[in-house]
Amino acid sequence: MQTFYEDVKELVVTDGEAVICLPRQEDESSLAPCCQEEADTYIMLHVAHAAVHDHRQIQVQTVDTDVVVLAVMVAQALPCIDELVWIAFGTGKNYRYIPAHEIAASLGPQKARALPVFHAMTGCDMVSAFMGHGKKSA
Repeated sequence: MQTFYEDVKELVVTDGEAVICLPRQEDESSLAPCCQEEADTYIMLHVAHAAVHDHRQIQVQTVDTDVVVLAVMVAQALPCIDELVWIAFGTGKNYRYIPAHEIAASLGPQKARALPVFHAMTGCDMVSAFMGHGKKSA
């Protein structure tokens, strides 16, 4: 954080339950204290916080497909139609930018909201499969 000197960008990070923002923000109450157990869901709180504070282009960097799925869901729920949520996904040769806002728009609100449920049942790290069905056949 000591090397972050951008006039047009904000940096928001957590340190335990504390939230640190550069430049400093008057109201950090929607983020602090940080009590989310899962980083995936806390990242989405950061996305929503950025949208409420008039950021129209938001980028999240991850290697976790759970974050991509949640970002699609959150992108469809943001208050302004012109907000762009990009996911910088992967590493090395597989690194790419995924437009979560475009995926959400193509799915529509109902499917985008339901996407995390299907991902939890078929593709996430914690649930292996429907009983009697493999991930691919589910």
